[in-house]
Amino acid sequence: MKKIILIILFPLNYLFAIETTCNFEEVYQNGEIQQGVFLIKNQMFRYQYYDQDLFTIISKKNNYYLVKNNTKTVQKIDKNTDTIQALVEIISDFPNLKDSYKYNNSIIKIEHSANKFIKRVSIKSDKLNLSINILNCNFDEIEKKYFKHFDFEEYRG
Repeated sequence: MKKIILIILFPLNYLFAIETTCNFEEVYQNGEIQQGVFLIKNQMFRYQYYDQDLFTIISKKNNYYLVKNNTKTVQKIDKNTDTIQALVEIISDFPNLKDSYKYNNSIIKIEHSANKFIKRVSIKSDKLNLSINILNCNFDEIEKKYFKHFDFEEYRG
């Protein structure tokens, strides 16, 4: 369940009006690494792990849905969304991102890419110590079909 906290990093109701697809690599303190892709389109967000034993998070209209990658089972998420709130506020600062944010008991540090987007996010709290590397961002148009939690469609970008 620690991964749900991470996935909900990029909440949508404050997101800027851009469209982007980026690969990510989560690096945990214990050395574990998870990879995937996230998509942002207006106020919709998708955070998809490549591992078929994990899941995809889809967020739209302030609602969060977990879709298991191997079964396509959908579950609404109502808990553990604090980190999402923090990241929504952070992402809403784009293109004027700060280097560091404090939110409740978490410290979130941002490293910027050459185009002023996010290159790396570091989250430190009593419950989580995680680094997310953001790679290969593409700012082209994204089809809305990738933000449906029922009629779920794999993204193979």
